[in-house]
Amino acid sequence: MPLNVGILYNLCMLPFILICICIALAVTVTALIFKVLLLKRAFGEIDDQVKDHLDGTNSSVFQLSTSDKNARKLANDLNGALQELHEERVFLKDGDKRMKENVTAISHDLRTPLTAINSYVDLLESENDEAKRKEYLERIKERTSELKDLTGELFKYSVSSDVQYDSQLSTEELDLQSIIENSLISFYKEFTSKGIVPQTDFPSEKVTVNSNRKTLMRIFDNVFSNATKYASSLSVKLTSDGVVTVTNDAPGLTAVQVSKLFDKYYTVNDGSDSTGLGLSIAKELTGKMGGSISATLNDGMLTITIEFKKVL
Repeated sequence: MPLNVGILYNLCMLPFILICICIALAVTVTALIFKVLLLKRAFGEIDDQVKDHLDGTNSSVFQLSTSDKNARKLANDLNGALQELHEERVFLKDGDKRMKENVTAISHDLRTPLTAINSYVDLLESENDEAKRKEYLERIKERTSELKDLTGELFKYSVSSDVQYDSQLSTEELDLQSIIENSLISFYKEFTSKGIVPQTDFPSEKVTVNSNRKTLMRIFDNVFSNATKYASSLSVKLTSDGVVTVTNDAPGLTAVQVSKLFDKYYTVNDGSDSTGLGLSIAKELTGKMGGSISATLNDGMLTITIEFKKVL
């Protein structure tokens, strides 16, 4: 029985069809393998870049060698998430830095009332005048209160880096000469141990400034504290215009060093126990009180000039 022509044709074409199917499958499989390899490389790139982002060595956007939309979508999503992570890391580092600086500043200031209390105790031991003894006791109470406040500030900074150091300061009209004299008395023991006899020059009329009492005390305490570290002589002058000049001998001090005196953490002697914060704090607080502070060197004598606006 003769074969049908159509069937015969189909039988003849079958091998060709099978070959075509095999070729198509091979092309498809090859394409899929190539796609998988590209995706594998892309995810490898993502993995490497994620590691770089996490250890902080890279903050740029993800770069992929593939154009696959799914891989790129993943990269874009990761870019957004890691950008937020980077911003949070920067914020936390800045906050930690601010907290450490503020805690260090307050810790530095804790020394001053302790020094003052020590000086007043020494004065009490050698003072027979009951009125003077009562005055020294009052000064000790003031310094103890100041120490308590500073300790409270230190506690606040230990639990939060967002608290603003001295952000709110109440002001009142103050006798500038009285503030200076009280600060000088606070360093009685230090002056005595170094043989320093402060020379003062005050105007006959009262000089009144609108400021914060504790802040003014801290300004002059830090300036006088700096002098006790390096000087063997000290003179303090107050003009009727509210300008205070504190002059002390500064052997070996250079003009370059003077230009850096108000820089945070700068110390003239690297081997000293100074934190390099006293004068930088004084400058910051003077600015907050609407005043100015500067330093000049002339013939081996350092002069720190502090200007406040006098209340008329």
